[in-house]
Amino acid sequence: MKTLLAAVLALTSTCIQAAQFNVLVFSKTGGWHHDSIPAGVDAIKDLGKLHDFTVFWTEDPNRVFNDKELGKYQAVVFLLTTGDILNVDQKAAFERYIKAGGGYVGVHSASDTEYGWPWYTRLVGHMFYVHPTIQTAVLKVEDRQFPGMERWAPRNLWTEEWYEFMPAASNKLK
Repeated sequence: MKTLLAAVLALTSTCIQAAQFNVLVFSKTGGWHHDSIPAGVDAIKDLGKLHDFTVFWTEDPNRVFNDKELGKYQAVVFLLTTGDILNVDQKAAFERYIKAGGGYVGVHSASDTEYGWPWYTRLVGHMFYVHPTIQTAVLKVEDRQFPGMERWAPRNLWTEEWYEFMPAASNKLK
């Protein structure tokens, strides 16, 4: 009986893996709403399953943009966000979260979000200005040693919605 119990415990313990970290995916829009948001959420959830991290998705800033809730996550993903989406208290909580070492990932139109918030502009680095129609461009890999680029050909044709950005924010994130 002890041998059977030990065998069952050994088998189940190898199947149970703890999540490495928790990610908040936030996709509120106050401007353009991308139809691809659900597909983006699914892709991040699939990455979570593949790489053992948990994903929580919401479009409700009242639910998560406070010190207690943000403290549950090691990274916040602004997925296809647009426009003004956070109030003053939520912005302050997000700033404290980042200053305390929390992670941020901005996907696509995250740079088309919160134009009037200078701190966020510095976090993003460049804000969206405009994009022309979808077109093809030549991409040249400058550094094949950069992680993830070793599999790319030296030159690639890529069709995309290329963004034009405003000039860089002049101040470093404080």
